[in-house]
Amino acid sequence: MRTYFEPEDTDAFESAKALLIRRCMVWAKRQGRELDPMALDTMLNFRHNSIDGRLGYWTTGLVEEFLLSHTPRTLSANARDVAHIPEDLRLLVRYLHATGLADPTGDPQDHLDAAITKAGNEFPAAMADERNFGVAKFWAMNALRRGADLADGAAMAGFLDDARMGRVDYDDGVLAEIAARHVLDGGGRPERAVVQLPVSLPPDAELAAAAERTPVVARLRGLVEWVGEGRALTPSGNLKLADARELVTLLDTGDRFDPRIGDRVYRTQSSADLPVLSSLVGLAKRIRVVRVVRGKLVRVAKNARLLGDSLALWTAAFGELPSPELVTQGGHWPPEHTTLLSVLIDEVLADLLNTLYGLPEPMPVVRLEAGVWLSLNEAFDPDDLDAASETVWRKGVGTDLRRLLATLADFGAVELTTAEPDPVFRADLGFDQGVAPDQVAPFPPDMLDRLRAALRPGAGPMELVSLTPLATRAVRARLVEEGRHAPLVGELAGAEPGPMLGMLSEHYSPETAADEVAGWLAAHGGRDRGLPQLLDAIRGCPFRTRATAMLDMLSHTVPDRCALLRNLRSDRHLGPIATHLLVEDGELAMEELGEEEGLRGMAEQLIHLLEAGGPDAVADALAESPPDEARGLMAALSASGHPDETGLEELRELFAARRPGLATVHPLAGTSRASRNARGKGRKRRR
Repeated sequence: MRTYFEPEDTDAFESAKALLIRRCMVWAKRQGRELDPMALDTMLNFRHNSIDGRLGYWTTGLVEEFLLSHTPRTLSANARDVAHIPEDLRLLVRYLHATGLADPTGDPQDHLDAAITKAGNEFPAAMADERNFGVAKFWAMNALRRGADLADGAAMAGFLDDARMGRVDYDDGVLAEIAARHVLDGGGRPERAVVQLPVSLPPDAELAAAAERTPVVARLRGLVEWVGEGRALTPSGNLKLADARELVTLLDTGDRFDPRIGDRVYRTQSSADLPVLSSLVGLAKRIRVVRVVRGKLVRVAKNARLLGDSLALWTAAFGELPSPELVTQGGHWPPEHTTLLSVLIDEVLADLLNTLYGLPEPMPVVRLEAGVWLSLNEAFDPDDLDAASETVWRKGVGTDLRRLLATLADFGAVELTTAEPDPVFRADLGFDQGVAPDQVAPFPPDMLDRLRAALRPGAGPMELVSLTPLATRAVRARLVEEGRHAPLVGELAGAEPGPMLGMLSEHYSPETAADEVAGWLAAHGGRDRGLPQLLDAIRGCPFRTRATAMLDMLSHTVPDRCALLRNLRSDRHLGPIATHLLVEDGELAMEELGEEEGLRGMAEQLIHLLEAGGPDAVADALAESPPDEARGLMAALSASGHPDETGLEELRELFAARRPGLATVHPLAGTSRASRNARGKGRKRRR
């Protein structure tokens, strides 16, 4: 049972959703509660069609968004007809926590409970307010009010004709408001973000020490100290030129007065002509450590504490980085490509940082350069450039990028080195003749040729760039704030064992999973005390596919995987999984399996198939056997001692309803490979 699916993995998501809804409804019924399957479907679609796509991840903000924004915008129903939705959401959240499917980085269950109560009180009014509707729902609800059947195509066509002809009475002001919001938010459905690999960070004390050593922290403190009780500015709001001269030396900004460019000397007329100092003053204003009052630059007293915290000060400054000066750096007449790039700096810088985030090795600058050039082409479409001009522009953008990287390096955000690049950065360029065309990076042919020439094997040392730990921490905070999933090694040390193992099996690479498990064990009394708790969590997992992925991942973090699995082979709950993994590893021959172990293996296989593919997949697999054999098989599986009573009961119901036949495969053949897919996911996605 996975809780994350790529947007294009529709079949797998629909199967998992059906399983989750089916099991959740049974669970609720045992407590004397009824659930609306369509409501559960809506909730799971809401999480799947989100920026992060995690079905088990819920926060108080997401609860509020679902109940007071998403559902009123998208669900074409009267408030009274869907009044049960808040309580249905409460039961889903409780089920996710009860079964270990809740994401451990989400909000605690009691916080979610309180948020559902609060938003539930506002839900009826939100559902009834037309201003909350989406465009499609606005017309659907108007059609319903006129008695139209939304499922009747002819009736809806007639209604829309009436609307176009002005025969439908509606509030055009409300419709205009809805349409404007639709344009601003793109229809309300966010684009799925690229999955980020887990990152490791040094302790905050080390990060604070690193921030303390950065020029920007020293310069900001020096500037504020220099401001003192206040410094008068020119009528245009700039530093006086004499003060600027003093600060350039005091803060070691490197700005030049009266620079000579070619045969010409450009007289410095204003502090605005000094790019580093001018940017520093602007930055100090944006983070509110100084401000302008009545023509004077003064300190902001309430933010004095920020100056004493080097990590907080650096992080605040980093958050204000995107500005055109990063590219133009105060040039008098920058080239047109530089000006265009400065217009795109917000987007370009975010893409650059996101690309470098989480990479295990420094990235060749030439690959970043290719991405920046493509961004510029997409935004401004300079196709009318002739070949010579395009070459000049492309090289100029490369120069702009290197100037930007140098500024970021001075800031302490990136590290620039020169060395042989890791082979991973040419793996998708098609050097290997066996690489399928759809596996080659989608660069234009001329750009692909340039990258191949630059990154060919044996090309030698080149410029490389990587994020510093300071920037990694800051970028991660921004990603999390945007709602993206950005795992941090060590953040699960206090999590419950089941949710922790589930997350590792789905989202972590083998290396980062091993680090996370080691941290969790250290926080829970060491291996001798902690490992039994982890194994108990797997035993308690009600989904066999998820339990398999969890045990597979966990056994890869111990010194002797084979020994652990062999010890578990006789375990009532984990034995069928351990046996399956040993066979997969080639550590156990199928001929060594006894009759009962083989039957438990077949039960395990069919339950996996039922969970991953649904009832149709099981029926198809067993379609060729006569009913008598099917009944005999089900009787044998029921008596095999397999521990998953829920899975066996679902199989019995399926056999009784469809009378499937007997599969002619080995009991362990074709068992779910979900765990291996999860392990490989981290490696495959590295850029």
